Amino acid sequence: MPRDNKPNQPDPERDLLDRLFGAPDEMADEDLDMLYEALAPNTNSTAIIHRLAEEAAVEYRTKNQMPPDHIQAALDATREVKSLDNLPPSKLRQIVDTLTAPFTGAVKDPGYAYRNRDGELDANDQGIIDELTDELREDWGTDDSKG
Repeated sequence: MPRDNKPNQPDPERDLLDRLFGAPDEMADEDLDMLYEALAPNTNSTAIIHRLAEEAAVEYRTKNQMPPDHIQAALDATREVKSLDNLPPSKLRQIVDTLTAPFTGAVKDPGYAYRNRDGELDANDQGIIDELTDELREDWGTDDSKG
């Protein structure tokens, strides 16, 4: 019996990905989508996961068993939403929370600097916006300030 066929031997590729990116089940949705896009471009990771969960659920149902909770959760999480009319309030709340959650980025970028903040622009923020406005005018060739 060869020694390299040990059943408990860790997968070196999975271990490398876990060390680089962290555990996939703890990653944010956007990060997980970017990881899947980097590993398998032009593939829909949600559709793949849904198809695999459907196949597993079919296997359980052919044995007259209920699919385990994690398979049902994968099916529910990856189900394609075609209309918001029939969604339960919990799913709508999840969508709203995802859209309004704070996200990080370069503070020098006004899109990130001003998001989820209350109040007026301070002098630094206004300076950044003025610089970008001048840059846009130069790029478009419409300098209204000289007219």
